[in-house]
Amino acid sequence: MATLSGKSAFVLVLVTGVVVPGVMNYVLSVVLGQQMLGRIVWTLGFGMMIGVIWYGWLRPLDFKGPERDPEEAERKVKD
Repeated sequence: MATLSGKSAFVLVLVTGVVVPGVMNYVLSVVLGQQMLGRIVWTLGFGMMIGVIWYGWLRPLDFKGPERDPEEAERKVKD
């Protein structure tokens, strides 16, 4: 079985999270006449995609700035 790279997995999750709920929304809303159920399915599917992207790719990122060397900071204050 082939493994997916990080970019490929991200694109697969993104496309699946938009296409599958969108098609289900169309089928439920237009074909079967269940507009509210179609909206619920689309919202839950899209929301789950956002959650997977956050958990898999955004949560692990470390958004800290670079740490300053205390000695360097003291030298700049003295100058």
